[in-house]
Amino acid sequence: FWYEDPYRDGGKSHFAHRKLRQLIKTPLLMTEHVRSLEPHIDFVIADATDYVRGDVGYDGITGVIKLAHACEALGLDIEFHGPGPAQRQCMAAIRNTNYYEMGLIHPKADASHAPHLFLDYADDLNAIDAKGHVPIPQGPGLGAAINWDWVKKNQTGYVEYGG
Repeated sequence: FWYEDPYRDGGKSHFAHRKLRQLIKTPLLMTEHVRSLEPHIDFVIADATDYVRGDVGYDGITGVIKLAHACEALGLDIEFHGPGPAQRQCMAAIRNTNYYEMGLIHPKADASHAPHLFLDYADDLNAIDAKGHVPIPQGPGLGAAINWDWVKKNQTGYVEYGG
């Protein structure tokens, strides 16, 4: 598939990654630790990556949609960092993305995220169908119903504004 963020610099050096791309045949997927549109596109324009990593946690849904459109205009695919309802919704809306990342899962291990946050959603091996697909949540908002009882039980603070 690709070689992702090969250096310990957090994916900051355009020159080093461009040089590595010239020396190896394996495509590079960069920018997992890069925030906002312009630095991502700087990596692309510098020929320092073959694929772009987008993250709704860093740049929000609007930010990654903008990034996906910019990548598409430049002929690159965007791949999303990590699983979640927002990532699934973004992938469903973008044509230049291919792989849904479900890291740190194994038949003998629990999910690596807070599975209790949602009532009708999971990112574990059971979420993958026989063809290797994951469903797009169909409810309101991002599609997954939030378990508000679990949120209230596990909150660390609470402030209510207004009437």
